[in-house]
Amino acid sequence: MRTAFLGSPPFAVPSFRALVEGGLAPCGLVTAPPRRAGRGRKELENELVTIAEAAGIPVLRPERADDPSFLKEFAAWQPELGVVVAYGQILRRELLEIAREGFINVHGSLLPRWRGASPVQAAILAGDEVSGVSVQRVVEALDAGAVLAERSVALSPRERADELFTRLSELGAACLHDFLTAVGDGPLPAGEDQDEDRVTICRKIRRLEGEVDWKQSSQQIDRLVRAMYGWPWAQAWLPGGQAVRILAGEAVPGEGASAAAPGTVLSIEGGVHVACGQGVFRIDQLQRTGKAALSAQEFLRGTAIEVGAPFAPPPPVT
Repeated sequence: MRTAFLGSPPFAVPSFRALVEGGLAPCGLVTAPPRRAGRGRKELENELVTIAEAAGIPVLRPERADDPSFLKEFAAWQPELGVVVAYGQILRRELLEIAREGFINVHGSLLPRWRGASPVQAAILAGDEVSGVSVQRVVEALDAGAVLAERSVALSPRERADELFTRLSELGAACLHDFLTAVGDGPLPAGEDQDEDRVTICRKIRRLEGEVDWKQSSQQIDRLVRAMYGWPWAQAWLPGGQAVRILAGEAVPGEGASAAAPGTVLSIEGGVHVACGQGVFRIDQLQRTGKAALSAQEFLRGTAIEVGAPFAPPPPVT
């Protein structure tokens, strides 16, 4: 089947590479417009574009997916199926109707659980034991189309967002390749409609959602640290108000936690032990803004943290 691929790195890279190298090269790639950064305003590399150019695949990089000139160029490719992987723009009916078989999407959860923009973080925050990927039909409602294929994966007890993101991107690539191979020249199967009674929603992560609230349980804070790893990171404020990222830690048994106010430093032996709303969280690795990541013991050599001192609250939002 003649496919066109719409996606953005990094999640889409394994899927696009799997199709290009696996005998299912798309007729064209649609990806994010060029972006510049740094002092020299140098254009940032887009790995999808690099792969496409090496394979001789044409590339479109529209600012808006509903732009009439883009729709005309896309239609000229004459795709029979659109394949979407983390494209990042809402696809309107005018685009969805161009391909004979419509569009399919690779989503990083087992739908209908975690429809939306942050399924990886949502799964870890909720303490899910299983996640996976779904290949679904694209409809105008967000992630609501029939599921055509899926694969599951067990989450490890210490799974971080960056690790799960990588695993799901690779699992999605394999699932997509096998699905398209089985479909051949079509038509697409009807798929299985999602059970609306089981739908859960996850929204785009905001920076403020990384702020640690010590009134939460140690288990919740443990999940937050792992879910926010990579961006926006778990953020806390030391006694005295210095901001730090908490990169690693763990909920641990602790004596005296129930009598201490949430956020109180209970011990600095073998890590920074902090009282939570329920239980104790041990901080194992920290990072100041713009500085290297340090183990708790390395950090304490340069920064004094007194037992009994409380972590500071987040600064007011301005």
